[in-house]
Amino acid sequence: MSYKIVTEVEQLTVGYVRRGGKDNRRQQRARILAFATVCATLGARNMTEVGHRHVKLYWRTIVHRSARTRYAHWLALRDLWTLAGKSGSPMPPPSEGD
Repeated sequence: MSYKIVTEVEQLTVGYVRRGGKDNRRQQRARILAFATVCATLGARNMTEVGHRHVKLYWRTIVHRSARTRYAHWLALRDLWTLAGKSGSPMPPPSEGD
């Protein structure tokens, strides 16, 4: 199933993958697209509808991952926020005890 938000994020990240360390950029893009898919299943149709609620629910989907992996996902979301022109930055992942 193709979601409009996933298509929008793919378009935003095309240029992002072309510069910098190739392996890392591909990994970050995969993380960004995973987040966009979660947002789409939560009902977001485009990046303007994505906010704190989506990020919080995304953290719940990857709570079983290591702190380092969650941090890498946060860095990817931070890059997405920049690419989408959103103000501020996404909430950081919860710490181990949360």
